[in-house]
Amino acid sequence: MKIGLLVAGPLPEELVTKFGTFDSMFEHLLVKQDPGLTFQSYRVYEGLFPADAKECDGWIVTGSLHSAYEKLQWMLKLEELIRAAIASGKQIIGICFGHQIMATAMGGTVEKAPSGKWGAAVHRYQLSADVANRPSWLDKEVTAFSLQASHQDQVTVLPESGCLIAGNDFCPNGMIAYGNSGLSIQLHPELSSSIIKTMLHNRRGNAMSNEDADEALSRVNDPVDADLVAGWMVRFLRQKDM
Repeated sequence: MKIGLLVAGPLPEELVTKFGTFDSMFEHLLVKQDPGLTFQSYRVYEGLFPADAKECDGWIVTGSLHSAYEKLQWMLKLEELIRAAIASGKQIIGICFGHQIMATAMGGTVEKAPSGKWGAAVHRYQLSADVANRPSWLDKEVTAFSLQASHQDQVTVLPESGCLIAGNDFCPNGMIAYGNSGLSIQLHPELSSSIIKTMLHNRRGNAMSNEDADEALSRVNDPVDADLVAGWMVRFLRQKDM
């Protein structure tokens, strides 16, 4: 199965040198779950797009330092691709910025968090209590999961076609499904505690107050469920094979 990685922005070079690119992180995360996956990257932030939504078997939209409401030309084209993928039944997953731009593509709203705070370090999301109607790729017995976070923006208005899967008090619309074709998560299954820790030290006293950064740093090494969520992602992408 060929997965197209729609790379929505580069990481700073100092982070790439230490931790790799968004592309390599997703490949490492998902190949552990399914060695049969192959990948092709598209730097959509540079205007490099696939010919159409059928060029790959499934898609992942990565994080970005941009905001979905900037409405840059490449973002508008990405929104068109997202809608085309969902309409054609191609599985597409959005992570962080990808979660947000999927929401704007489908008619939702993305804004700065109402609290004005960063979502940073490990956050825990509660899954919907409606176990009977959970999609088949999602474990019935799981009630919550934890992952690293790194975001100021969030989905504040759920698209009409979106089904809320999980969230928490800070980010209520944290995980959204769009029928059987679209899935998006605000949190980062692909990011390690080490990269988040480096980001927090860089933001401390700049983008974040010392107090907020220190509070996040106190949680950055908490346990996460990256492999669990990666398994959900693979099952979601492979629904037609199940």
